[in-house]
Amino acid sequence: MIAAVWKNRRISLENLPNPIIEKGDEVIIKVLASGICGTDLHVFSGKAYGKDGIIRGHEFSGRVVEVGKETKGIKVGDLVAVDPNITCGYCYFCKRGEVNLCENLIALGVDIDGGFAEYCIVPYKQLYVFSSKISTVEGAMMEPVACALHGIERLNIKSGDVVLIVGGGALGLILLQLAKLSGASKVFLVEKVEWKREIAKELGADVIISPEENVVEIIKENNKGRGVDVGIEAVGKGETVRLTLESVRRGGKVLIFGVSSPEDLISISTYDIYFKELTIMGSFVNPFTNSKALSLIEEGKINVKRVVSHEFPIEKIEEGIKMGLSGDALRVMITFKE
Repeated sequence: MIAAVWKNRRISLENLPNPIIEKGDEVIIKVLASGICGTDLHVFSGKAYGKDGIIRGHEFSGRVVEVGKETKGIKVGDLVAVDPNITCGYCYFCKRGEVNLCENLIALGVDIDGGFAEYCIVPYKQLYVFSSKISTVEGAMMEPVACALHGIERLNIKSGDVVLIVGGGALGLILLQLAKLSGASKVFLVEKVEWKREIAKELGADVIISPEENVVEIIKENNKGRGVDVGIEAVGKGETVRLTLESVRRGGKVLIFGVSSPEDLISISTYDIYFKELTIMGSFVNPFTNSKALSLIEEGKINVKRVVSHEFPIEKIEEGIKMGLSGDALRVMITFKE
C-alpha cells in the first residue's frame, strides 16, 4: 500500500505491506479521505514535534474491509468515520469522565499509524458508521467538527448571545455555524483574507471585520456600545488571544480554541479578569461529541463541503501540504481510490 510516513522531518511516500489484524477488537479500513489538519501543518513546517516513523493523518474516513472476531456493531462494507483519540479508561481523568484529558491518550496519525495510507488498522470502538447520503470527504470532517462542538458546548452559548469568532479558517467557519445553531443572535467574525470573509458571509456571519480595522470599536458600534457575550479565538496567536479578550463585555466568556506554540506567551491584566468577571477557558479534542458531529453533518446542519477547499490524491500529498502551508486554503483533503 502507498503511505505517507513522517520520517527525518519530512513526508516520505512509501510502499508498505498492507496491515494485518492482530487483535480481536481491530478493524481494517480502506481509507478514502483524510484531512490535513492545522496540527499536521505545524509538524510539517517544523513548528511542532512529530513522532518519527509514523503514518500521519488523524481526520479520516473509509470503508471497512476486514473485522476482528471481537468487534460489535461494525461489518465489512460499512462506511466509517474515525475518532483518532484512544483513551485508557482507567486513569484519574478517564474515571471522572474527562476522557479527553486522559493521562495515557494516544492518537491515530500522531502516536500510531493513521490515515495517510491506503489502509489503516483502527480499534472498532473508534469507528462511527455513516450513510451514503454524505460523501467520504464529509465523513472525514467528523473529527474537526466534533472538536469544535466540544468547545461550543463548554461555552454554553445561550439563545440571543452575541458571539465573536477571531479567525475564518476551516475551524473558525465550523465554529461560526455551530454558534448560529446554538442560538447566537449575532456573530462577528474577524478574518484578514477577503475570500475567506466571503465564505464566512455565505455561512451566516452577520458582521465581518478585517483585523486591520478597529475591531473593538466596530463591535461596540454594532452592539449597543458593548463588547460581545462570547469570544472565540480560532487562530492560535498571542495577538489574536489579546484581541478576543479585549472584545468581550463584562461578565463575558472567552474560549481559546486555536493551537498556539507552547512558547507563545501573552501579558494580560489580572485586574481586568477580576473587574470584568471574565471566564477564560480552553478546549481540547472531542470527548463524547463525535456522534453528534456526524449527525449534524449527515442532516445538513453543518456545511463542511464549503470548508474543504482542495483535494489531492495521496500521490500528490506534498502538493497538498504546500497548499495548506500557503495560507490560500481552508481544509485540504487527501483522497484515495476505492
